[in-house]
Amino acid sequence: MGQIQQLRRITIWGVGLIGGSLGLALKKNGFQGQRVGLGRNIGRLEKARQHDAVDVVTTEVAEGVRGSELVVLCTPVELVPVLVQQIVEVVGSQQSMVLTDVGSTKSMLVQAVEAQLKQQGSDPVSFVGGHPMAGSHETGVDAARATLFENATCIVTPTESTDSDALQQVKSLWEFVGGVPHLLSPEIHDLLIGAASHLPHLIASLLTNTVANVETEHHKALDFTATGFRDSTRIAAGSPDLWTGIFTQNTDVLLSLIDDIVDNLTEFKTLLQTDNLVEIERVLREAQVIVEKQKKH
Repeated sequence: MGQIQQLRRITIWGVGLIGGSLGLALKKNGFQGQRVGLGRNIGRLEKARQHDAVDVVTTEVAEGVRGSELVVLCTPVELVPVLVQQIVEVVGSQQSMVLTDVGSTKSMLVQAVEAQLKQQGSDPVSFVGGHPMAGSHETGVDAARATLFENATCIVTPTESTDSDALQQVKSLWEFVGGVPHLLSPEIHDLLIGAASHLPHLIASLLTNTVANVETEHHKALDFTATGFRDSTRIAAGSPDLWTGIFTQNTDVLLSLIDDIVDNLTEFKTLLQTDNLVEIERVLREAQVIVEKQKKH
C-alpha cells in the first residue's frame, strides 16, 4: 500500500461509478498526490470534480497522462486497447508508467494490449489487467462512493509477460482502497466471472423480456410482479452498451454456459412432464442449500 502513497499523480480515465468511487476512495484513504480525471465529456468531468472524485480534469490525452505514474482505465472493455494506443503515442518511451483497467472481461483485452505494447516497443509502459468486483446497476459519478471497494474482491490478471513491479503496484492500488486482491489468469477470470456475473445478467434480461410478453386482453404479468421478480431482475437495469461489449468479449465462455442452462431447463421440463416430484424437489433443495451457504460467506 505504501507504493500508492509514493505516487505523485494518478489518472482516472472515465470518472463514472467505478472511476469516481476510486477517486473518492483514494482521498478517503490518505492519497496525497494529484487525482486527474480524463474523459471525452467535459461536463461529466466537471461534475466529478465538484463531487471531489478528482482534483483536476481534462479531455486532452497528453495533458491527462503526462507525469502520471499510474493510469486506471475505467471505460467499456472494447475501448481499452484503443486508449492504450493513444497513451503510448503520447508518452512513447519517455516516461515510465503503469496502466490497468477495471473491465469485466480479460482474455481478449489483455492479449490485445500486450501484443500492442510489444509491437510498439513501449518498454517503460506496463499493463496489468484488473477487475474490482464492486459496482451497481446505477451509473455515473452521482452513484460513486468512497467505500465501494472495501472488502471487495479485486481480481488482477497477470500473464507471463507481466512486469513484477507493475503487478505489485496494481495489487497495492486495490489494497489501498480497501479491496482484497486475487490473482487469476485472464482465461480463468473469464470462465469464472462468465458464470458468476455475465450469465446471471443475461438470464435476468431474458427473464424480464419473457415476463413482459405475458399478457391477456386486460392484464399484464408485469402488473402483478412483486419482490421476487424485482430481486431476480434488478441487474437487468445495467447499461445495455456496457453489457453488449462484455458479452461479445467473452463469447466462447457465454455460449458454453448457455448450453448448460438449456440442458438444465430441458431436464427440468422433462421432470414436470413426467410429474417427477422427488426429482423436482431435489433440484430445488440443492439450489436452496447453495444459496444458504453463500449467505454465510
